[in-house]
Amino acid sequence: MKIFESFDVADKFPNPVLTIGNYDGVHIGHKRIIKRVVEKAAEISGTPMLMTFAPHPHSILKPDSYIRLITPPSVKERLVAENGIEVMFVIPFSAHLRSIAPQNFIEDILVGKLGVAGVIVGYDFRFGKGGAGDVEMLRDFARRKGFYFDVVEAITIDGEKIGSNRIRRLIMDGDVKKANELLDRPHMIEGVVVHGVNRGKNMGFPTINFETVFELIPHNGVYITEVEFDGKRWPSVTNIGFNPTFDGKKLLVETHILGYVGDLYDRDVKIYFHDRIRSERKFKDMAELKERIAADVSIAKEYFENRPTV
Repeated sequence: MKIFESFDVADKFPNPVLTIGNYDGVHIGHKRIIKRVVEKAAEISGTPMLMTFAPHPHSILKPDSYIRLITPPSVKERLVAENGIEVMFVIPFSAHLRSIAPQNFIEDILVGKLGVAGVIVGYDFRFGKGGAGDVEMLRDFARRKGFYFDVVEAITIDGEKIGSNRIRRLIMDGDVKKANELLDRPHMIEGVVVHGVNRGKNMGFPTINFETVFELIPHNGVYITEVEFDGKRWPSVTNIGFNPTFDGKKLLVETHILGYVGDLYDRDVKIYFHDRIRSERKFKDMAELKERIAADVSIAKEYFENRPTV
């Protein structure tokens, strides 16, 4: 996949079919739109394209209610490529971009610079200065300018529309199982293994301590997870919290990897969240904590033993 940070590209692509949006999470609703883009491009021997923005417009337009990204840029790019997009525009969400009138965005950029053969967006897409442009304006321009246009309607589960905000809320509440259903994959964070105080090792459950710049860490608690390094995923149990039994003050992400013995210090690893076992709690002593950790590990082992193979 080719990535550009400007509309002024020297490359000329045949019959561009474009979708536009934030695409944070690349969830099942997003995938439906991308699938339509890829299918339409194939129909007309065209190029499937996606346009997104950095930073997330919400961080500029509503800085007091900043949202944590589900998928940082590197993850979003990987997922978009995996779903068949061949060209991705990551456009700076600048003052200039925000000042462009909707009709100028269509005429000067979509038609003028990119030469779109098709545009496919979600039902709630808005664009241009003040968000004045909408799907009806795009539909009208498509008729007049002669490019294909389509709108993909919302997907609902349990009577609620699938969207990035809903998924973000689920993860922040600790309901990673439901969030994964809407993402169509396990929620993941990536970071580096750092030194801890070896409490887990002393109790017979050695852990890796994990630091990450990823923003969306699930709510405090104990989770069934997998850890990925060297191209392999290992079943694991992850605790997120402040170690209240030891009056901890720092948020920690600690993972016990089932069946692994080795040194991962300073290694980059990924943690995939499957389900939440329990909330964080304070135990009366180390013996009670050790007993609970053993129970958590048993729950995780049972989960992986009974998980359907794909």
